[in-house]
Amino acid sequence: MRAVAERLGVTPMALYHHVEDKAALVGLVVDAVIEGRPLPPPSGSWREDLWEMARWMRAVTLTHPAVSRLRNKHHVWTASVFPMTERWISVWQQSDLELRDALLAASATSSTIIGFVEQELTLQELAPPDPSMLASFPSARMAFAPKRDGNREFELVVRSVIDGVHSRLSWPPEAGDDGSPGAKKARDPRRSDAGRPTRTRKESVPRRRAAKSAGRP
Repeated sequence: MRAVAERLGVTPMALYHHVEDKAALVGLVVDAVIEGRPLPPPSGSWREDLWEMARWMRAVTLTHPAVSRLRNKHHVWTASVFPMTERWISVWQQSDLELRDALLAASATSSTIIGFVEQELTLQELAPPDPSMLASFPSARMAFAPKRDGNREFELVVRSVIDGVHSRLSWPPEAGDDGSPGAKKARDPRRSDAGRPTRTRKESVPRRRAAKSAGRP
């Protein structure tokens, strides 16, 4: 609050005539950032709409990295953040998934995308390791050598996650782990539904003969 007051040329106490506390001030900043970049218009394709909204979120976060951290630190919710959430879930419902699956897809994909962007912010502030540390790790050295193409990586991850989650949730209930109808392991015909081996006719004959020779009926 003191830094903001100094920037505005007023005393910290003067700010409290306009905002209740730090969280309220952060809320105003969040509102200003989001309102300064409108959501992209619908394109008519649910996949492209999800992609454009993911790009929008990344652009806002990378342009104002401190705002995201402040919002998380002060646990700020404002009305301006909900249109994105509403739109994201609404577009997933246009993908022909059942409502429960659409909600699951919306949650899983948004978490993945947010995690990717937060990792980008971390890497921007983290100095690369000293080359001498990578002398014994040739694969890691290759990973750190080229300059990252963040835009290409982001599009690869977002589109793959959207397509993969949608494909996975679109599998029929009887499909196996790879989505194919015959992928489930065939049940052993000699086993009962309870999983116990059932006695076949060939197995029962020797047992009856052994019992008869022992004098048992």
